[in-house]
Amino acid sequence: MTKGCKIWLWFLLICNILSCVLCLTEVSSAGISSVYYVLACMVMIYGIGLLLFKQNKTGFYVILTMVCVSFVINAVNGVDIIYALVSAAISPAVTYFFIRKNSDVIK
Repeated sequence: MTKGCKIWLWFLLICNILSCVLCLTEVSSAGISSVYYVLACMVMIYGIGLLLFKQNKTGFYVILTMVCVSFVINAVNGVDIIYALVSAAISPAVTYFFIRKNSDVIK
């Protein structure tokens, strides 16, 4: 796996851990949608871990699924649809860009 790919996946991992922790602090005030977002964030962390540490392509598919779930959660909660779509597209696109170059390493 290339150095750029590892750096990107570590960045994603740290950002998702921070996002999960911040959402956990808002669970009591934000309601049930925050709980769904925390669960989606935890599964996303699992997917990133699969891709980063096990170098398993299933992690990428988990990331794609959780990005779709996060998009739906954002759309239901009234987040601007353009913002939700752009935020949902960037992470998997950059991740795909990096793992495409490492197709021989990632199983």
